[in-house]
Amino acid sequence: MEPQSHWEAQFEQLLDKHAPALRRFCSAYRRDPNDRQDLFQDIAVALWTALPRFRAEASERSWLYRIAHNVALTDAARRRRKRSPEVPLDEVTPAVQSQDPRAAELLDAVQRLEPIDRGLALLYLEGLTTAEMGGVLGITEGNAAVRLTRLRQRLATMLNPGRHGHELTR
Repeated sequence: MEPQSHWEAQFEQLLDKHAPALRRFCSAYRRDPNDRQDLFQDIAVALWTALPRFRAEASERSWLYRIAHNVALTDAARRRRKRSPEVPLDEVTPAVQSQDPRAAELLDAVQRLEPIDRGLALLYLEGLTTAEMGGVLGITEGNAAVRLTRLRQRLATMLNPGRHGHELTR
């Protein structure tokens, strides 16, 4: 058996470390488990391709999310062109369904957002700073902060239609 290359080892460590977050990321973009797995694999391929060019100018996590976000946007655009039907929320994986019922509501609300807002919501829920969010999404930190404030208000309204001024928190 051939020894593992430096890139292969680094890639495996990267995926081992970030796979749960990437799977949550994919859940924000795709409801169907097979589509989520396809998106995860597309992201993994993009990471493998980009890994030799990673220069640590941004954090590993920000770099990874930027690639994942770009792959998800490309996938969303391709799907819009194909006009594939959405899968009903009740077909979301049992892991999501077994959580707090509000988690499924939040996932449904996030999936109804435009792709950039979906990415912003996920990055917020994953605990990235507004500076990191801006870097991932290709916007300024200030723009990320403003968008995040508006997004939290919109999600709060989506989740609590009868209540105004309710703030969504982590």
